[in-house]
Amino acid sequence: MNDYDYLLNQYNTANSFRDFNVLAQNGLLPNMNTGMNQSNMNMVNANIQLYTPQEAYEKGNLFSNLYQQYMNYKPAVLRATNERERMFLEFSRMAFAAHELNLYLDNYPDNSSMLRLFHDYSNRASALMEEYQKKYGPIVVSSSGVNIPFQWVNSTWPWEGEI
Repeated sequence: MNDYDYLLNQYNTANSFRDFNVLAQNGLLPNMNTGMNQSNMNMVNANIQLYTPQEAYEKGNLFSNLYQQYMNYKPAVLRATNERERMFLEFSRMAFAAHELNLYLDNYPDNSSMLRLFHDYSNRASALMEEYQKKYGPIVVSSSGVNIPFQWVNSTWPWEGEI
């Protein structure tokens, strides 16, 4: 089992729970012992329900209690057709979940449980990005290993049929 498969397995195990409270009860998040009043923090946490990174990426919102479907719109279910697409999709999901938690933490910086989850998603996204880049090349210009001239101008573009 390579690093990518290990991380994916850990992610699937940890995210089999959808409710933040269930995550906390099962020891997947630390107890909150910040300077914030414990009863106030419990009220904030009691209302938090999270989608898995996969569901969040498809719906555009990590927080299931804040998601409102537009009319009869059904989000597309994204499916990878090859290993490269699968790796990029998993990286994108983790990066999105980390970004959503980053935005949450801008408003609730003392929430140590969400901070821990943010670090977990962020570290997973970094590991997935590193693994992807080893196999397929850089994702962003600031990635290490970007050569001049840029190599991606010579590869197939997404609208040409293959990523």
